[in-house]
Amino acid sequence: MYNFVELKSQMKQIFFLSLCLSFAIGFPYNPSYQIEKLPFSNINEPDSLKFTLFPNPVKNKILFIESSSEALKEIEIYDVLGEVKFTSNTYENRILLDELKTGIYIFVLQQEGKKGLKRLVIP
Repeated sequence: MYNFVELKSQMKQIFFLSLCLSFAIGFPYNPSYQIEKLPFSNINEPDSLKFTLFPNPVKNKILFIESSSEALKEIEIYDVLGEVKFTSNTYENRILLDELKTGIYIFVLQQEGKKGLKRLVIP
C-alpha cells in the first residue's frame, strides 16, 4: 500500500526542485527575458554586501540583520516567483515580518551601493 502523506510530501519536493531547475536553465525560453532585469542579478560580484540574518527560519516574526555598516538598509523580499512581497528602508537592525506567509523567500539588502542576498524561511 502507498503512504499518501509521504507521497504528497515527495511530490511537493519534486515540484519545488523542478521549479528551481526551470529557473536555473531559463525554461520556458523567452527571448525577450533578460536576467539583468532582476534586482539581484549582479550579486555574485566581488563587492557584494556581506551580512547575516537570524533567526532563519524566522521565529516570532522578528528578523535581525547584522552588517558591517550603520548606513541605511534598503530591504526587499521576493517570493520564489520573483514578486516583491516586502520592502523597507531602515537604520534599525531588526524588522517585523508579520505580513509574510509561510514560505521560502529571497532577502535582498542594499547598503552604500552594495547588494547582497540570502535565502529566508518563514515557517
